Formats: sequence, C-alpha cells, structure tokens
Amino acid sequence: MGATILDGRALADALRARLVAEAERITRERGRPANLTLVAAGEDPTAALYAGQVARSCLRVGLDCVLRTFPADTSETTLRAEIAALGARTDVDGVVLLLPLPRHIRQRVVTEVLPPEKDVDGLGPRNAGHLMLGFPSFVPSTADAALELLRSAEIRLRGQNVVVIGRSTVGGKPAALLFLRENATVTLCHSRTPDLAAITRQADILFSSVGRPRRVTAEMVRPGTVVLDAGMNAQAGRLVGDVDFAGVRAVAGAITPVPGGLGPLTNLMLIRHTLIGPS
Repeated sequence: MGATILDGRALADALRARLVAEAERITRERGRPANLTLVAAGEDPTAALYAGQVARSCLRVGLDCVLRTFPADTSETTLRAEIAALGARTDVDGVVLLLPLPRHIRQRVVTEVLPPEKDVDGLGPRNAGHLMLGFPSFVPSTADAALELLRSAEIRLRGQNVVVIGRSTVGGKPAALLFLRENATVTLCHSRTPDLAAITRQADILFSSVGRPRRVTAEMVRPGTVVLDAGMNAQAGRLVGDVDFAGVRAVAGAITPVPGGLGPLTNLMLIRHTLIGPS
C-alpha cells in the first residue's frame, strides 16, 4: 500500500480560514491590511518560487505582500540599511529576508538590525537565541510547519528518535531545537556526516532540509519511518523535494509530498507570525 501521505493542504485550508478572520479584524482596527515585506538579493530560482507562493498566500488571506528585490552585487551596507528602514516603518508588520544571500553578504550583519518583533521568520539573533534557550520566539517557518503537521497527524515526538539532515539556520537547526523541545532524541546530520545512511536508518522520524533533489533514497529509510521533506529545489520551473518520493514511499510509514506537504503550511506560518505573534 505504501506510506500514508501527510498532505498539508487540508490543514492549511483550516488554518487559512482562521487567519482570514484575524486579518479582517486587524484591517478593521488599523484601517489598513497587515503588511508582510519580502527582501531578496540576487536571482536564486528557489527563492523566487518561494516568494511567489508567499505572495499568493498573503493575497488569499488578506495581507499586503511587497517584494523588494536587489541585484546580486548589492553591498552588504545597502541591504542592511534597507532592512533597518523596513523595521522602523509603522506600516510594515513583518519582514522576511529571503535566502540564500550572495556570498559577500553576511546574514548576521543584515538581520541584526531588524527588530525582533518584525523578524517573523526568526532569522535574527534575538529570536534565534530565544529558540535556543526555549523562550517564546518567532521560529523559522519551515520548522514550525513540520511541528504543526506532526501535531495535526497526532504523531508524537516525545521519546522518538528524530534524525535531521541539514544544519541551515532556516531548516535543520531550528527544526532540531523544536523537536528537542518536544522531548525527542535528536541527531543532527550534515554534509560532513560519515555513513549518513547508517544514521538515518535509525530514525523514527526523518526530517530533511538539505536542498539537494532526491538526496534521501529508500535505502536510507527504515520501514515505518515518518519522513518529512522540507526540501525546496527548483528544477525546470517547478519544485522538487530532497526525498526520492516514489522510492521512499514504498518503505516509509508516512511521508510528505513536494509540493503539497510542508509547503502550504510554511507560507501560512509566516502569515500567522505576522498576524498573531511568536509561539
């Protein structure tokens, strides 16, 4: 029969309905819609696809979404000043710096000037530090979406062996910290991990966020494992995941597709953070 498909679209529909009501309330009270501003430097195709998804989600919920784009040779100083200016604006409620950045721009230098209450994707040092310490904070939306989907599917984390592949600041690291907060036993793997498959085959829950198409194959998955594919890889204008879906589905207990798994929820997590605040 194959794995159960953990489709995030039904959960996204229910969450969207609640967010529409909240967006309408905010519009009435403030006399304007909430605003989420995205900032991109360069022309990364995956970031462009993601920005389009977020903009469409904002439109459906009732937020203004603005995309500010800068060429790849934009200076770090210029981008930092733009983020600071957006953070100071009273008509901007949330700011998201799209990754990856050009090599000459340091994420820390740019995000440290963003007020933590507007850092709705949790990339700045204040929110990242609060997540590490277990304090309320904005959490990167992909990790938050994974936790939301597991809760909805009634898949417990307490006492489970969770293997996370990828150590980015928007994917693997925050996911590992969230799962640890839920009392899972977490192993964090990365590109320098030797014999990766030997570790992933020990997982009760496997989360991948490495940005490499079909990196996770059936041979890397123990039968019955819950597989969460957080990969966003642009290929020929469409998104594919980190997981070889057809192969892994034959052995996993449950699996998220790409698109349609974590993606719809990831967009709505940003919107929820903008409208409601940190978790």
